[in-house]
Amino acid sequence: MTTYAPKKQETCLHYTVGLGYCLRLSCSTMSTIHYPKVVTYEVCIHPVGAPFPNAGFFEATFKKRFPSASMSILDIAMQPEALKKKLEQAEVLVTSPADLTRMMDYIPNVKWVQVTYAGYDPLTNYLKQTSNFPNIKITRMGGVFGVRMAEYVLGYIIAHERNFEGMREQQKCQRWNYEKFKTYRELSELTIAIIGAGDIGCQVAKYCKSVGMRTIGVVTRERRPHERSEFIDEYRLTSDVLDVCGECDVLCNLLPSSPDTIDFYKEECFRSCTKKPLFINVGRGDAVKSETVIKALRNGWISGAVLDVFNQEPLPEDSELWNTPGVTITPHNSGITTEKEMVDLFTTNYERFIRGEDMKYEIDLAKLMAKNRDS
Repeated sequence: MTTYAPKKQETCLHYTVGLGYCLRLSCSTMSTIHYPKVVTYEVCIHPVGAPFPNAGFFEATFKKRFPSASMSILDIAMQPEALKKKLEQAEVLVTSPADLTRMMDYIPNVKWVQVTYAGYDPLTNYLKQTSNFPNIKITRMGGVFGVRMAEYVLGYIIAHERNFEGMREQQKCQRWNYEKFKTYRELSELTIAIIGAGDIGCQVAKYCKSVGMRTIGVVTRERRPHERSEFIDEYRLTSDVLDVCGECDVLCNLLPSSPDTIDFYKEECFRSCTKKPLFINVGRGDAVKSETVIKALRNGWISGAVLDVFNQEPLPEDSELWNTPGVTITPHNSGITTEKEMVDLFTTNYERFIRGEDMKYEIDLAKLMAKNRDS
């Protein structure tokens, strides 16, 4: 990675968000270190806007970490040509993966990009279409989702086993139906298969073990002893997924999006689910087709589907999933990112970047491009 030589100069940093703020950070003259120019840019991808920090919060957090820096807010209006000029000055870029792919022709001097999401599907798709990707580092969001997603998974397991939805429907009808709801399994009787047992998957396993569940972690390669989580009872390989599907009461997808995981859950996976598990997808929407989930429910291969991610987001109003019995739909909110977490990670990585140190949550672009070539 490029190490920035000591340089005595004033450096400008620009910060632009979809809501229209442009910040110009003017660092005080430093005699020991050069602060590279930063441009951050975000447009609203979702109707409610992308989770991006506001100008005031960014300014306060940045000043706390770099007290010698000063900041001012500039005009919000930026025409395409003006935006292009700002991007051409950038050495560091903070943006969403989707926006990054649209900016590739305008960032000749960028050496590092911090993307604002944990997933980077648009970047994966972009790499499939190009063989001339610039020599830059890209880091993603990470380290903040495990607890929230574990709570989400465990919450829906409890809701499913106790049939909260059924009791709610009985309440609407003003019916007291003790016989219908008096039988249920304790969580300690259940086995969960976590497909994609990385950092988040291990956190899910921790929560499930806390209530006595048996945990199976499915991974792409054998784990050495020091790599194994104490909360996973048994590690299995993705090549064994059909056998795993036959053993579990809960099938939880946490696979990232990659050429190897697209349409991972084919019909044969659900046909192998002899215990009719609850299927929970908090990984990536492209791991399974909607019609496959619907068929699995209609054939009784699974007992329910909790879906937080989809091939197309927002989920189209005409999707059959909305009205399929047994489906629970949530708007990709199982693991949100707060403004503080986003800015803290950026400033931490920024400090590492200017020191020439390894940054947190760097994407292995070489590995990603190699997989794309082989797929």
